[in-house]
Parts: sequence; structure tokens; C-alpha cells
Amino acid sequence: MLRGFASRFIFAATLIFAVRAVAAPDVRLPPNTRAVPEGHFVSGRGLRDATDFIAKELGKRGIAAEQIGPARIRGVELTRFISQTPSTPWLAIHILRSQGKTLIFFVPRPKP
Repeated sequence: MLRGFASRFIFAATLIFAVRAVAAPDVRLPPNTRAVPEGHFVSGRGLRDATDFIAKELGKRGIAAEQIGPARIRGVELTRFISQTPSTPWLAIHILRSQGKTLIFFVPRPKP
């Protein structure tokens, strides 16, 4: 029962905290990406295409970000971009592929 607790907790925390950052992002998203009322974005592309697109976009804008992943845990693929630039309104971008959908979450930077 406790084996999968850590991965489920991280997944749930990602979804909960990412919902607050629904505002229009300052990073261009892949084509055919749409916002959904739950507070995230659904990409019309796969995980690799969305990851490559966002990585190139961050590079073009000069935003330093550490890329973690892609990693696969229990059928869910996840790539994270953690901002190293303090001026971005977001702390991280999570690109998640689950059940055939590619979801993009912006995690807001905590207020001091």
C-alpha cells in the first residue's frame, strides 16, 4: 500500500499546485494547445514534440531552465522544466502524458 504512495502524492501535489497558475503563460505553447477549465493546458502534440517545442521556446527567450526527464512511472510520462531565472512568474513547467493526453501545467513561483 505504501509502495506507490510517494509517486501518487507527488502526482496529486503537482495537479493541486499547478491549478493556481492558469493565467496566460509568458511562454509560447505548442500549436493546437488549448486551455481547459480545470486550470491546465491540453496539447495537441505528443510528449516529445511538446517537450522539444517548450525547450526551444525557453532557449529563444533566454530563460535558464533545468530539464528533468522524460521519465515514466506507472504508465505516466513526465518532463519538468524548473526555472533558474528568478524573473519568471512560474517556478516549473510540467508536461505530463497520461491516457493518451499530453497535459501542460505551470507551477507558480511562491510569493516571498
